[in-house]
Parts: sequence; structure tokens; C-alpha cells
Amino acid sequence: MKKVKTIAKYVTNILAIVNALLVGLDPIWNIPYADKISETLIVVMAVIGTYLLGNKAASKIKGDE
Repeated sequence: MKKVKTIAKYVTNILAIVNALLVGLDPIWNIPYADKISETLIVVMAVIGTYLLGNKAASKIKGDE
């Protein structure tokens, strides 16, 4: 389970970096559907973040941390 959490954290960070690049480069390159891609990345990051926070809360309640 620890490996899944670590991977989820890295994926969230990578998606945030890609999203920042997309938002920053869209005005320069006029990337098609940049707004839709950005919104999709935000939703995916939110789902992963919710998973991570839920696991942290459950671990705290159980006394694992």
C-alpha cells in the first residue's frame, strides 16, 4: 500500500507540472483543447488527492500513523 501512495504522489506532482506547462504554453502555441485537457488533469489530480487524504484519515483513525 505504501508503494501505491508513493506512486500516487509522484503522479499528482507530474500532472501538476504538465498542467502548468499546458496553461503557460497555450497562449504562445495555441494548443487545441488546452482548456479541456487542463480541466481533465485537474479532475484526475483531485481524485488522486482525495484518495491520498482518505487513506491518511483512515490510517489516523486506526492508529497506524
